[in-house]
Amino acid sequence: MFWDCMTPVITTRLQRAVDAGYSLFEPYRLTGTIIHCSCPVCMTSEVAEELSTLPLREISSELLAEYTNSAHGNNGGRAEPEFKHFLPRYLDLIAQCEPPSPLGLETCLTRLRGYRKAWPEAECHVLDEFFDAFAEASVQQSELLEWPVGYRLAFDLGAVLVMVVEAGGDLDRVLATIDAAESPLTAVHLASLRLEIRERARGPVYKNAYLEDHPKVAAKIGAWLRRESVTARILNAAGQTGDQAYDAILDLAV
Repeated sequence: MFWDCMTPVITTRLQRAVDAGYSLFEPYRLTGTIIHCSCPVCMTSEVAEELSTLPLREISSELLAEYTNSAHGNNGGRAEPEFKHFLPRYLDLIAQCEPPSPLGLETCLTRLRGYRKAWPEAECHVLDEFFDAFAEASVQQSELLEWPVGYRLAFDLGAVLVMVVEAGGDLDRVLATIDAAESPLTAVHLASLRLEIRERARGPVYKNAYLEDHPKVAAKIGAWLRRESVTARILNAAGQTGDQAYDAILDLAV
């Protein structure tokens, strides 16, 4: 993903979801220096102190990425409320197209795994709504990059899907949200995702390195993208985007 050329799309729904995160998780306060791995490749004591004392909204993506890199696993106890303290800033930075992870958007929220079974319903609702709102905003990303093979979308919607999967979110709900987005640009994003499908004996599979351990999910996304309704959307969007570069992506997907 080429984050340096992205302009954040902050819809009213997405801003509400971020604000709800700050409001709901506000009671989770730090009580001292955060739990962290201080090995040579993780986090220095200076970084841990900075993360522990800076106001939450002032923490940069680069600084929070140090926490992402160092906070290994979620073993409950003090680690969980500490993570919940930082979680609204994660949502905020992701919405701003500044994912706080050295590996990209896909791995930002892996510590959420299991939240839908273990966390209070209100907290799960805020996260589910954020995933929906971010997906809905993401299909409005319109930046193009020129490659030797032609123009391609700069924003990879697949990274959003993988982030939801890696976080243990409700993928079906997010896919339904994308289906409900009606603009021709949504069809361009679907077409772009289709270019990553690989045909297998058991059916189409969405190819993504992070999904190698999730073959059923890769097959689910592949089947979702191969639906006749998606083909119809792509065909109907041709000529409606106002840009030949978008139309070229649509043509490739068909």
